[in-house]
Amino acid sequence: MSSILLYLILLVAGAFLSYRGVVSKKVFDKVEHIQMACLYILLFTMGLRIGMDDRVIKAFLKIGIHATLYAAISVVFSVVMVLLLRKLYMGIKGVRS
Repeated sequence: MSSILLYLILLVAGAFLSYRGVVSKKVFDKVEHIQMACLYILLFTMGLRIGMDDRVIKAFLKIGIHATLYAAISVVFSVVMVLLLRKLYMGIKGVRS
């Protein structure tokens, strides 16, 4: 819970500083590069932690199958829901016209 609160505080602090104009245009232009660098560091450290855990390595095939199934099911249901909602929306929109 405390980490979520920290994230929220950092988010609000960043928004406040940006709104007040404290962050210069130079820094604002480099935000994308800063975010990418932080993302690379995060992915690297996650890879280190995964590689150091023998249980994860032993269960890698099972995790991979579950991840693949989860991703496939998510994509299928997302597409189906978009199609259904689009059809429903178009039907409602067509009635109003």
